[in-house]
Amino acid sequence: MTVFQNPRQVAIALRDDTLSEREKLNFVWVSIAIASIFGEASILSALARPNVAGLILLVPWGIQIWGIMASFRANRRGDNQNFIERLICLTTALSIRASLVSFVLSALIYSLIYWPPLSSLIFLLTGLVTIGLNLYVYIRLPPLMTQAAGGTDLEGAPNPEP
Repeated sequence: MTVFQNPRQVAIALRDDTLSEREKLNFVWVSIAIASIFGEASILSALARPNVAGLILLVPWGIQIWGIMASFRANRRGDNQNFIERLICLTTALSIRASLVSFVLSALIYSLIYWPPLSSLIFLLTGLVTIGLNLYVYIRLPPLMTQAAGGTDLEGAPNPEP
């Protein structure tokens, strides 16, 4: 099945559990591609700025792609099941914490140094906060995926039997 299938066929395949983990991953890649092209901080807008600003916009995309690939490999080394479900649940759990910290830091940045001549500094600092948020989520994600897939826990010992 391809990502260009009729949505009804996709729903039936999901219901019948006939999509492989690789096919599910392809849906994630296409959704990321759509966001990277048409999203607010798209890769195209980053590439249109051949300077530090473009790099700051581009780095989170690279972190996200690396993190998803590392998580897919971690899941495959485990039981190789339920990758998308685990990806969504784990990234959401990690993102909640990271987003709260990001919100506080961004609010501080805007309240302490909001002055139009310093807009470049504000952009740089908020970009660094975004990069930090992505690093937190996607560095923590592969070990959690390993644990969720039945591999070893975060300390390296095998998971206890239920």
